[in-house]
Amino acid sequence: MSLTNEQNNKNKKLFIWAASLTIFFAMLEIVYGFITGSLMIIGDGIHMSSDAIALILSLIATIMATKATTNKRTFGYKRFEPIAAFINGLTLVLLPIYIIYEAINRLFTPVEIIPMQMMVVGIIGLAINALVGYILSKGNSNLNMRSAILHVFADMITSLSAVIVALAIMFFDLVWLDPIGSIVTSIIIIRGGIAITKESFNILMEGTPNGYSVEGIKNSIKGINQDLTVEDVKIWCLSEEEVYTLIKVNSSANMVKNTQKVIKELVSNATKIPSEHIYVDIN
Repeated sequence: MSLTNEQNNKNKKLFIWAASLTIFFAMLEIVYGFITGSLMIIGDGIHMSSDAIALILSLIATIMATKATTNKRTFGYKRFEPIAAFINGLTLVLLPIYIIYEAINRLFTPVEIIPMQMMVVGIIGLAINALVGYILSKGNSNLNMRSAILHVFADMITSLSAVIVALAIMFFDLVWLDPIGSIVTSIIIIRGGIAITKESFNILMEGTPNGYSVEGIKNSIKGINQDLTVEDVKIWCLSEEEVYTLIKVNSSANMVKNTQKVIKELVSNATKIPSEHIYVDIN
């Protein structure tokens, strides 16, 4: 079921608040990261900058998804949301790879770190990310929203790691934990990014949506008529919520009246796909 206009408007407002907070703190964090000399703080600032871009992209996608259909865009603009999620997912893979590269360099060429400033900024970063995450959690969940929340969650992990590493440096002089912490958190972020990218890529490639089955649809219409055979079933979605299916059936005898309607009702009941999104072609 697709999001209503009211739900989309709510998501838009939440994205605006979240993006504004994220942009402000990302700039602040990058500056302090250079002052403290901490790769984790700089990395956190870069992640938050990517979060700001991701949130703005998600906001644009949410706005575009509500645009009405046209003669040239008969399905509307709902694909903007999986496109935004795909881009966000890619950044959650590519940026951490860069951080890992820099972290490895730091292992061999350590730099001086100011742990107290690192800890303060990490705590503030954790608080801001938690606030942004809380704001987004109030929205209506879909792939676009989840990709944005994952960006924020990734930064929460990085901020928490920065605090832990700062304490370790202050009390135990474990400077090597800074790059090691960056590598560990980057790997966690990459895993989440791959999941979002795969899910959105499947939608863009018009793959069978999660939770739906071609065989399941075929089985749901068995027994209507002995002469009825299912030639082909296509299942796809414009966005995570809006699923469609095209069913091609063939019969060697005259079909009973209203067979098309019966097939639609059976498939809709079995899959929860709205009957108006089910197309039946009878030969």
